[in-house]
Amino acid sequence: MTGFDGRPMLGEARRTLTVGFFGTSIMEHLEAVNTQMTAQANLPEVGSKVTVERWAQRGWVHRLALSLRAAWPHIAFDVRNHGQGGATSRDIAGVVGADRSKTGTDYDLVFLGCGINDVWRCFQGRMAEAVGIEEYTRHLTGILGQLSGYSRRIVVVSETPFGPIEDPATVTAMNAELARYNEVARAAAAAHGTLFLDVWAPFTAAARLIGDPAALWNDGVHLTVLGDTVLLQQAEQLLAEHGIIEELLDCPLSGA
Repeated sequence: MTGFDGRPMLGEARRTLTVGFFGTSIMEHLEAVNTQMTAQANLPEVGSKVTVERWAQRGWVHRLALSLRAAWPHIAFDVRNHGQGGATSRDIAGVVGADRSKTGTDYDLVFLGCGINDVWRCFQGRMAEAVGIEEYTRHLTGILGQLSGYSRRIVVVSETPFGPIEDPATVTAMNAELARYNEVARAAAAAHGTLFLDVWAPFTAAARLIGDPAALWNDGVHLTVLGDTVLLQQAEQLLAEHGIIEELLDCPLSGA
């Protein structure tokens, strides 16, 4: 039985939506954690030392999970972040395959993003790890084909541009190449009937208007809190514009 607003009554089991993230450190975004650092009544003194107790996944994925739970408190979100620092499309194809074979998880919603490390490794001279655009296309197509078999909604997320990581001419060349990979991702998303979240344009605009590249990237690749916020807002906007959560709740899995 539900209440007048359609939400479950006290004691009734909540509906669960399983949300998966497959990508690079842009999704994984590890941070060092010490519980005292977040205990407002017991914060360490300025200048004191604390011990790192563990690593935790934070960044835009963590904040999106919190946003979903706050906006839909009557829904349980089982968020599974499979982001992997340094991963190329080759690696992510393996992560997706391993997840399926080991857990057999069916996803209500999946976010997929890859390509930045495929390009970066080439410019770093790490050619054994670099992934050319043709191989990238094969991996991305294969990943989408696999995920489409057990995911109700898929969002392909474009990669964020490189910030000031090398000299300006090199960064320009890196971004020109990465833009080609993003266009492949856009085309692959269209071919598989999935949504494409283009975060490149918002990042480029924010970097230009703010006038301080360091505001979005802490090292030219990984994102600052502000950079994460730009990406978070784009993800929230896409979910709202397409009514994705409402759609998932209105159309249960077959056999459910």
